[in-house]
Order: sequence, then C-alpha cells, then structure tokens
Amino acid sequence: MLLASYEPEVILPPCDFTRETVSAIGHIAGDISPVFPYLNAIIPGAEYQPAGQVLRFKWEGHLVTLRPNEMAAAGFTDANEAVEFLARLQQLINDTWERRHTIQPSTVQRKRLVATDVYRLLPRTNCKACGQPTCFTFAAKLTLGEVTLDACPALAEPQYAEQRMKLQEMVANAVFI
Repeated sequence: MLLASYEPEVILPPCDFTRETVSAIGHIAGDISPVFPYLNAIIPGAEYQPAGQVLRFKWEGHLVTLRPNEMAAAGFTDANEAVEFLARLQQLINDTWERRHTIQPSTVQRKRLVATDVYRLLPRTNCKACGQPTCFTFAAKLTLGEVTLDACPALAEPQYAEQRMKLQEMVANAVFI
C-alpha cells in the first residue's frame, strides 16, 4: 500500500460568502509521486508535470491536484462530501499502485487544446449537424471536453480524413481540466 494514511483538512472559501463549495487537502507523511506516471496512463486528460511533480485531473466531477505529500480536491458541497472523496481518492491511488505491474506508465505531458487550432482542422461549413450553431462553437466545446469528434458528421467524409486524424491525435494528447 502506497498511501496508508493522511490528515484531512477541509478548507472553506476565504471571506467569500457567495461561494457554496469547499475544498479538501489530504496531508501525506510519505511520498506518493511514484504512482503519478501510472495514474497519468489510466486517467484520460490528466495533466502531468514530472519536473514539478504535480498531477492534475478531473475525477468524479472534481478537480484533483496531487503532489508528493498532498492530495487536494475542490468543488464539494460540504465537509462530509470532501472527506468521503479523499477516502475514495486514497483508494484510487492504492488500487492503481497495486495494479502498476499491469499498467504501462506514462510521462506524457498533455496540453490544453486551443479552439483556433481545432477550428482550422474542422470542415468549417457551419452546417449545425453537430448540434452547435457554428464550427467555432463546436471547436470551443471540444477543447472543454463537452463534445466529441464523432458529433461532427462531416469529419467522417473521406475528404476530411487527414484533418480527422490530426484532430484525433490532438484530442488523445489533450488535457480536459
């Protein structure tokens, strides 16, 4: 077991009574950074920074940041939800560590998609078949992970095969946080 225990800390937003969420930090006595490449391999859209020893990803609808001696998460309605989430996150870390011999570790540093880069590779017909009013809107939503390439029927046409392949590669190596 890599992460045997941690000390939870629930953080309320400082002096902002309009915010309705709390954050949580699990302070860890040991170093959990050896699991980062394995988590990076299995969590789609994770953002791994090996030099800074930071792994960020979205899990169960919450933004998670892992550092060697800390696991942090945000967006909880109350302290109980935050503490329960940290327990599940601990389980994810330990389960991944236990299965590491079956996982090809990854140190790939994904980057965020840029809407204009995506837009340049789209058919740019503004046909609305994807459900969006324009191709640029589709590109913006793709960068946020709100739509998939499959939603654009024009990309399935043979004349857009090269663009689709480039877009698939971009999406596969992208961060969606």
